[in-house]
Amino acid sequence: PMIRIALYLLIISNANCFAQTNDTLDKDKFTYRSTILSSILPGCGQIHNNKIKPVNLHNRLWWKLPVIYGGVGTATYLIQFNHQEFRTIKDERLSRQNGNSAVNYILYSSEQLKLIQNEYRRLRDFSIISFLGVYLLQIIDANVEAHLFLFDISDNLSINFKPTIQNNVVSGYLVPQFSLNFKL
Repeated sequence: PMIRIALYLLIISNANCFAQTNDTLDKDKFTYRSTILSSILPGCGQIHNNKIKPVNLHNRLWWKLPVIYGGVGTATYLIQFNHQEFRTIKDERLSRQNGNSAVNYILYSSEQLKLIQNEYRRLRDFSIISFLGVYLLQIIDANVEAHLFLFDISDNLSINFKPTIQNNVVSGYLVPQFSLNFKL
């Protein structure tokens, strides 16, 4: 019974989310919301942008979301793995310095363990930087995509460049003149 109630509430809440459509779209709020959603949950800004995707464009979510979550997941795994190896080697090295016998890395000396420990620290730090890079890139992607989707590319935009020659009344010479007209 509890699962049915939760499923019913989920269906009702989704129906209410899309019950009203607003014809006027505040562009600044939309891009801000897309950026914030992407900051809170990776990929959510891209999903939000899909609401206003132009009809003639194909859906790009099928490849963006796996790339985002693949990058975040891989970086998270590498952070965890490298930190765990760093801690294990550090504990082994400190245990040896306290006079205990070698337990895990019998073939390595304490100096070699120090080098290996520093290498895992470096790899962990690179993994943290890659995580932040993927996270930041997906936020930037959501923001830029929202701006590009909201950019007006209709036929109402035009520019006219018209060179003309005009007779100057004061000097009596012909004067070249350029006019640039924008139609918005």
